[in-house]
Amino acid sequence: MSRTDLTEDGAVLVAALTAPERGLAAAADRRRPLSALLVVTLLSMLFAAVALPRLDYEAAVAAAPRPPDAEEQTPHQQEESLAQARKLGTIVGWANAAAGPALQAIGLALALFLAFRLAGTGPGFKSTLAVSAHALLPNALWKLLLLPALVQKAPVNPMALFTLLPSSLASLLPDSASPILAAAATSLDLFALWTVVLLVLGMARAAGSTRTRAAVVVGLLWLAHVALFKIAPAAAMAARASGGA
Repeated sequence: MSRTDLTEDGAVLVAALTAPERGLAAAADRRRPLSALLVVTLLSMLFAAVALPRLDYEAAVAAAPRPPDAEEQTPHQQEESLAQARKLGTIVGWANAAAGPALQAIGLALALFLAFRLAGTGPGFKSTLAVSAHALLPNALWKLLLLPALVQKAPVNPMALFTLLPSSLASLLPDSASPILAAAATSLDLFALWTVVLLVLGMARAAGSTRTRAAVVVGLLWLAHVALFKIAPAAAMAARASGGA
């Protein structure tokens, strides 16, 4: 990788956020996902380094649902549960920071590649992966903007970590809102929609399709993601809660 390549990669990264049409077109044409993945991964690891020591695992353990007939834990058992939660949270947090961006980009690229093929266009996988990697930049920016609030309000319940930056409609809902409504509102997030826009612009170029077709394909995939990974788990939790009551 030459110095010229690195300079051009940096210019594409900046353009992806400041001039998305030009930046995502360049990402699709150059087919170089590595620099974007490296930047997103480094920012994710920075977030983990700041966030993990400031999480209130005690509050998370106390708020965790328990079977109605569960016995009351002894102080020793509570300490063990807290230690396990802290250890598991740290391991998962660092693993997600180190490997999460690459896995997310690859999974997103596979879904886009197959969806656009089914829609009658033929994007190359490397171009699709480059677009996917650059479209993750808003999520990395979101984590960076979350850090000041996290430091100020620490310790923070891990379950409340992603509510510190009011970037979604969920911040406008009352605490009594249903879990399903909250999950749907959380999906309408500024940074998530920013990613969707970048994907539309980049995939229109990578697939050689119109932006309308790209918007339909990306929009359907986004709706499927929201239904499967946001609304369905919230509905299942609500059903378990009502069944336990």
